[in-house]
Amino acid sequence: MAAQYSHKHFFRHIPNHQLVSYFSAKSIELGVDFSALKEKEVDSIFLAFTALPEAQQAVIEAEFQDIHAMACEGGIAALIDEAHFYNEETFVESIAEFEGFHAKVMWAFLEKHAYWMGATMFLHADNVSSSYWKRRNDLPNVPPNVGDSAIKALADEISAFFHKNEGRGRNCQVEPYRRHNKEYFFAYPEDFGLSSVEWESDALKTRARHPAFEIIFVYCEEEGSLDIYAPKNTKAVPELQRLFARTILNLETLSNGRIDKRVYDLDPLGDAAFTFQIAPESGIEQIMVTQLRLTLKHGSKRRIIAPQRVKTDFSTILIPYS
Repeated sequence: MAAQYSHKHFFRHIPNHQLVSYFSAKSIELGVDFSALKEKEVDSIFLAFTALPEAQQAVIEAEFQDIHAMACEGGIAALIDEAHFYNEETFVESIAEFEGFHAKVMWAFLEKHAYWMGATMFLHADNVSSSYWKRRNDLPNVPPNVGDSAIKALADEISAFFHKNEGRGRNCQVEPYRRHNKEYFFAYPEDFGLSSVEWESDALKTRARHPAFEIIFVYCEEEGSLDIYAPKNTKAVPELQRLFARTILNLETLSNGRIDKRVYDLDPLGDAAFTFQIAPESGIEQIMVTQLRLTLKHGSKRRIIAPQRVKTDFSTILIPYS
C-alpha cells in the first residue's frame, strides 16, 4: 500500500505535466509557472494549492488521497482487471509508459476514469484481512442474476433485515462488479446517526449525519463459493447468505453450510525439494507463502511467526491426509 499521504509528498511523485492537466480539467488557475519548475520542486505548488478556497481545496484533497491510495502494485492490478472487463487491449501497454505508481494512477484517473470506481473497490476488497471474510463453498453452480431488479431486491432485503432487527438500514444501495470469474456486490446500508465535530470555514460546529456501513459479497459460480465481508456484523452472516441466495441465485432454501473436517498432512512441506503439482487448467500461476504461524504442542503457548517479507516456493494450501 502507499505511504501516508501528505501534499508535498504527493506533488513530488506526480509529474508536473499531469498536475497541469489535473488543474486545467478542474478549471483552476494556481498562478504557478510549471514550465519554470523542475520536477519535484513543489514549494510554490504547495503554497498556491493551500491558498485555494477551503471548500475547493477539500474536494481536491479527497481526490488526491484516493489517487495516492491507489498508487501501489495492487492498485495498478485492480485498474488492469477493470480494463480487461471492458476489453481494452491497449490499457496495459499505455499505463506501462509511465514511470512510477503515482504517474500511472494519475493517468488512469485523468484519461480512464470509467475504470476508477470499480478499481478502487477491488483494491479495498483485496486489502481486507482474510480473517474478516466468512466463506461457504457448498453452493450449487448456478449463474448469478445481476439484473437491475435482482440488485434492487438484494438491497431491499438487506435494508429490511437490518431495519427490522437493529433499527438501522433504512436505505441501502448495492453496486455489482465482475472481476475475472467472480461477481462482487458492494452493499452500503444506512447506519445509525452520528454527530461529529467539524470545521466549517473558521467555526467549529457539531454536525449530525447518517453514514453507511459496508458489506461485500463475492460469488464464484465455478467454485460454488460465497465470501462475505461484514465487519462487526458476523452474527448476521447466515441470514446474509440466505438473502443473497434468494435474490441473486434464485435459491429459496439454503442449508446451514458444510464444515470441512478433513485432516491434513503437512509433512511434505518440510521437504526443501517439495514442489506443488499444478494442473494447467487450474488457472494458478504461482504459489508462495507470505506468512506462517506455528503453535507448539503439549500445552505450550509459544508461537513461531515467519516475517511477511519472507517468500518461498511453498504454499498455505494444505494437502488432505488420506
